[in-house]
Amino acid sequence: MNSATRWRVRRAGLIGVLAVLAAVLAPPPVSAAPAGSLAVSGLTASPGKVRFLLAARDLPLNSVLDPATVQVAVGDTTLPVSADRVDRSAGTSTDLPARAFMVVLDVSGSVAGARLEAARAAARALAAKLPDDVRLGLIAVADSPRLLLSPTDDRAAFTRALGKLNAKGETALYDGVLLGRDTLEKAGFGPDSDRRMLVLSDGADTASTATRPQVAEALRIGRLPTDVVAAQATDAGLKNLKALAQAGGGNLLTAADNASLAQKFRVAASTFSVLLAVEAQVPNALARQSADLVVTVTVAGGPLALSVPVAFVDPVPDPAAAAPSLAQTGLPAWAIWVVAGVSFVGLLLVVLLLAWPRSAATEERIRQISQFGPARAEPSPVTPETGPTFLTRNVLAASATVLRSRGLDARISLRLEQAGMRLRPHEWVLMQASAVVTGGALGVAVLGWLGLLLGVLLGWLGPRFYQSFRADRRTRQFVEQLPDALQLVTGSLRSGFSLGQSLDTVVREAPNPIAEEFGRALAEHRLGADLADALLRVADRTRSEDLKWAVMAIRIQHEVGGNLAEVLETTVDTMRERSRLQRHVRALSAEGRLSAWVLIGLPIVLGLFMFTIRGDYMRPLVSQPLGISLLVVGVLLMLVGIFWMVRVVKVEV
Repeated sequence: MNSATRWRVRRAGLIGVLAVLAAVLAPPPVSAAPAGSLAVSGLTASPGKVRFLLAARDLPLNSVLDPATVQVAVGDTTLPVSADRVDRSAGTSTDLPARAFMVVLDVSGSVAGARLEAARAAARALAAKLPDDVRLGLIAVADSPRLLLSPTDDRAAFTRALGKLNAKGETALYDGVLLGRDTLEKAGFGPDSDRRMLVLSDGADTASTATRPQVAEALRIGRLPTDVVAAQATDAGLKNLKALAQAGGGNLLTAADNASLAQKFRVAASTFSVLLAVEAQVPNALARQSADLVVTVTVAGGPLALSVPVAFVDPVPDPAAAAPSLAQTGLPAWAIWVVAGVSFVGLLLVVLLLAWPRSAATEERIRQISQFGPARAEPSPVTPETGPTFLTRNVLAASATVLRSRGLDARISLRLEQAGMRLRPHEWVLMQASAVVTGGALGVAVLGWLGLLLGVLLGWLGPRFYQSFRADRRTRQFVEQLPDALQLVTGSLRSGFSLGQSLDTVVREAPNPIAEEFGRALAEHRLGADLADALLRVADRTRSEDLKWAVMAIRIQHEVGGNLAEVLETTVDTMRERSRLQRHVRALSAEGRLSAWVLIGLPIVLGLFMFTIRGDYMRPLVSQPLGISLLVVGVLLMLVGIFWMVRVVKVEV
């Protein structure tokens, strides 16, 4: 064997070895990915469920979304799922995402005859292929573009608009594409909406004011997918149409003859699939977690998949735990009985304090002092009732001892007198203590140990707010009645009566509380107190600056002499002018006060509303350390804001 033959043998062997290695090392064949993509909208998570709308785009011809092939998984966990086609007739169309499809048809003189009829038939086939929730619009392009139909879901209106097509004139293709984009945006379909445009043309443009680069840039910036059907186009026309399709991210479909137009239009319609309403059941193990929801659908050519991030909410509540009872508050049985007993004792003390009659000695002292006041109708005799129980009497005595030892008796007595409440200080303190105990016990019974603080707070603040409300109302009534009462005193003084007799007239003629307070001042005066000092005590009890001015005027008149009636009349005029000015200022500041109350109440009302309708959403605010911290900071800022707004809208006169 010569050298040439040996070389050929070696080369053949080397080629064989390389072929074997290539066959062994070559990767397995990869199947082509199916055409199309999935889109999810309206995703909402609720306890135990997640719902969304599923659609597909760019599906192969004659491919549909089959609800039976929908699968939903989270990691390795496949969720039970139910899927149904969305039916507009069922009244759910208002919840569907808006979708639009704009059709731009070249109806210049070159498409007259059979080509125009084929375009009409193709457009009708497109309307039949599209899901009925997709809104259709139509633009005819000739010498200038004409909008024949704005995007609408009325298929009959689209068919009627097709009947108005008339082939004549030149071709303003680029202007028609811009008109289609502008029409979609005016109808509310912007770059972020689900929209698409279809253009039928041979690629020639003979009448547009816009240029191809301008239109391509507008489609690119507006992110408007544009499918272009090239009908019997030349090479130059194909180049123009391809540029439009690429700029909008659409497809270039070539129709060799009129018969293939309908098929190309149906391909373009396949970019919009039917909508599926999908509901997946979420196990409690995934509650309050964030994960990727993998949605898979099988279509012609293989499966389509989409991953969507989702935050699952609280698990499905246990029906047995939906309405907690006292036994479910975390309290042992003995604690429930203790709470019930404390609540009963507290309520019993309150009832006894309000219901039991005063002692005979107290009644006799009040009757003796009343003899120094104005003549009143003698009350009918009351049958003596049993006094307070031994427990109540001892508790009251202990309360009175504590108040006297701490010097709180006078201050509490003044507040009770300002509110017009016929209770002694130790009775009021005992009642407030009973309210605190009862509120705390009821809070523990209803809300568990967390309700203790709320119950005690309400039991402490409730009586104080009630007392403050009564005191403010009584002071306001006294201030309103004071000018008329002093005017009556002035008239009596002019008639020759003394100051004491004039005040007695007020006691007999004026309404309460001014008659009651002036009667008390007269009783003190008849028992030996100075009349001016007695009236000053009335001013302290009623917090009336006007009465203090009147007493000051009376004292000055006593020291320097003069006509007391004229002095009091001047004082009354000053009071009435000041009252008028206060009402005027109050009217002018009404808008500011209303705004302040709205700003104060809005966060509270909105928070309660959110806790009522979305308790699972708001629960971290009261259960997590960060949420509690934010809540405390928010409450502190609210208190600062309330203090500031109250000071701003309060105008002193």
